[in-house]
Amino acid sequence: MTPALEIDGLVKTYQSVFGKPRAALDRLDMLVEPGQIHGFLGPNGSGKSTTLKTLLGLLRADGGQMRIFGEPVPRMQAEVADRVGAIVEAPAFFGNLTGYKTLSLLAKAGGVPKQRIGVVLDQVGLSDRSEDMVRSYSLGMRQRLAVASALLKNPDLLILDEPNNGLDPAGVREMRDLLRGHADQGKTVVISSHILAEIAQVCDAVTIISRGRTVAAGPVSEVLAVADKGSYRVRVDELQHAAEILAEAGAEVSLAGDHLVVHDLAEPAWVSYTLGVHNLWVRELAPVAQLEDAFLAITGGGPRGSFRQVDNSDWQTEEHPA
Repeated sequence: MTPALEIDGLVKTYQSVFGKPRAALDRLDMLVEPGQIHGFLGPNGSGKSTTLKTLLGLLRADGGQMRIFGEPVPRMQAEVADRVGAIVEAPAFFGNLTGYKTLSLLAKAGGVPKQRIGVVLDQVGLSDRSEDMVRSYSLGMRQRLAVASALLKNPDLLILDEPNNGLDPAGVREMRDLLRGHADQGKTVVISSHILAEIAQVCDAVTIISRGRTVAAGPVSEVLAVADKGSYRVRVDELQHAAEILAEAGAEVSLAGDHLVVHDLAEPAWVSYTLGVHNLWVRELAPVAQLEDAFLAITGGGPRGSFRQVDNSDWQTEEHPA
């Protein structure tokens, strides 16, 4: 099956104020399979927005190849434009227009049936505010309107840059359900974000970048496995006493605020048994491998998983602009 998105060796350089070129994208690779929710992950300044702008024809690449549904872009951008919906960086709208009028103008410009406006307003939860002026919208509502604009064409590839920006917890959950519903129709979603916890919850696969380069890519479960070294979070009364008991029993233990972390643990039930003998009862015992841990392990030279990685031996050391 043809990938929804392919990026091979993408390069983008900027001229610094001192005249020295700096690479925002340094031979970046990315592969997104159709029907996925794919996380595009990296810290602020890693090159995520630059990648998306270049992919969408908003910036000119200095090297590399890009394909959307097998078509080379930007050369064939017009041929795939109707299959792609996107928002990149903070959306900007005319404050003196209503939400409905904003989408109506975008629908007319894109040749989208007027009936789609009501559908997408309902999808993003703005139906009851559609006749209000955009200037009265909160940041979260403007973000919802931006996502609605990206959904107008019912795109086969939906690209969203920080889609949860400004949303409250209920809104984040609604956005998660919306994206999953879109992917369940056989469509593809790419989410660019630096919020690792949300990526871990909603995405099927992830591409991690740092300093403009791909450092890891694969299913989220495999990326998480990089950081899974048998470490468990333990919540129990008398933390210091519990730590001493576990350490004397041979465990590697560290204090972490209001809980303990027990490392290299083969059998989690051992913790409950060992503390129970001393009348200390475990209130929580849970694995602590998170995407944050995996990111640090990957970029910091930690243990490697089975997912695809790129040789980082010739990384540049300076930070690059996004």
